Amino acid sequence: MTGRDDELARLAALHAAAPDHSSAAAAARRRTVLEWHAAGRLATAAARCTAAHVLLAGGSLAEVEAAQALALLAMPHERAARRLAAAACDRLRQLQGRPQKFGTQTMVREGRVELWPVEPATTDSERAKWDVEPLAELRRRAGQLAPEAGPWSP
Repeated sequence: MTGRDDELARLAALHAAAPDHSSAAAAARRRTVLEWHAAGRLATAAARCTAAHVLLAGGSLAEVEAAQALALLAMPHERAARRLAAAACDRLRQLQGRPQKFGTQTMVREGRVELWPVEPATTDSERAKWDVEPLAELRRRAGQLAPEAGPWSP
């Protein structure tokens, strides 16, 4: 592992441990990852997946677009990148106020967690190609989340 890989692993661990991805510390972690991405310093598929996961929690189109680009680059070498790319696609649509394609994003409505609206044309077969569970399973899992847990994504 290189020093950059160690630092990325540390940032990812902090990201996973911190439930508030809107904090100043979380934003600073995402800025660091974006800088590394812009400088071409995320050279391995594993690093790209890790970085995509951190960026996916961002609230800006630029962060989520970078997450999607990194996941797509990693897909030939990391199976987990498929779901990350699908989640990034959904998150981008959510940020734009549009229905999501796959069903990976949630929201809290009337005190309960549910999926952000989903495009009805997307089939479970298409979800499976991106390693996303069937829509019924996604709905079931969303309904089991506590509203205070916040939005859920992969």
